[in-house]
Amino acid sequence: MNKTKRGFLKLVPLVLLMSLIACNGENDETASLSDSATTPPTIFATWKATGFIYDGVYSPITNECQQEIMTINSDGTALSAKNCPEGTFYTEYTWNQVEGDVYAFDSESTYWPVNYKLTFPIGNDKMYFTYAKPQPHEFSKIYEKVEVTEEQSRESSL
Repeated sequence: MNKTKRGFLKLVPLVLLMSLIACNGENDETASLSDSATTPPTIFATWKATGFIYDGVYSPITNECQQEIMTINSDGTALSAKNCPEGTFYTEYTWNQVEGDVYAFDSESTYWPVNYKLTFPIGNDKMYFTYAKPQPHEFSKIYEKVEVTEEQSRESSL
């Protein structure tokens, strides 16, 4: 009986230590989840296109020319740059918030603004561009945050 009691008493500190370690890990994870939950996502940043989802199937963007870098500014402007073998191609956009998470993006190359639903399903570091109007096929372009920026013009990108 004494041997059992001593064996049990030797295990108690080990169990307490393991519990303490497990609890600390949960608190760190909970803290980081609550931080991202309390920090609202923002579109005002520099984003890089990294993939797309077509009818529920994810594909990475492997063509460097399609890995567009887009900077969305708070003043209603945006600048897209595509680094292709033939050179860098820029598209300037204006945008406005239509309602909620729907934004209209317009450029000289479009005949009318295209409405996109911008969502952040994985947190503040990924943004999905999805057509706001239902399409025959579901399509979202995925952007990952490169850096947060307030303003960036075409001249500063050159």
